[in-house]
Amino acid sequence: MDKQLIFFKTEQGREALTSRPAGLGPRLRSLLIMVDGKRSVAEFDKLLGTDAAPLLEQLAAQGWVEGEAAAAGAAVLNGAVGAPVGVPVLTDAVPAVPALPFADARRLMVRFVNDQLGPMGEPLAMRIEACKTPADLQAILPRVRDGLLNFKNAATVAQFDQDVASRLP
Repeated sequence: MDKQLIFFKTEQGREALTSRPAGLGPRLRSLLIMVDGKRSVAEFDKLLGTDAAPLLEQLAAQGWVEGEAAAAGAAVLNGAVGAPVGVPVLTDAVPAVPALPFADARRLMVRFVNDQLGPMGEPLAMRIEACKTPADLQAILPRVRDGLLNFKNAATVAQFDQDVASRLP
């Protein structure tokens, strides 16, 4: 299964969460709750600490989720249509990651901290939520990086810088 594949709930999936059908065990139900149309298979692997593909396939077989290839859309945007596989396409003219509006950037920071640190990150997430301006978000970056480094590792900090900090207004 493509690790960049993004899953979203179908109407049947939303109904399954309320009706709790027999085939939807606790582990599948937890994964179905996490499916939001934004996370890739690779992100689910990290969250679950194991290969999420078999579980996502089960959810898809029941018609509770559907996959959407995110990489195909990105390839079209970057002009990679028709490019040979494995050949990088240089896009110097297009900024790699656009800045997000303030509210979205703050929400993304909180989500990253919660996903990575869980309950241990709650005090840090609350400080982020208390930020009222883009300057406040910039000012709290060192504290967020320190928290991620102390509770996780340098790779998590690098991922934060790439996925979140680079998108701040």
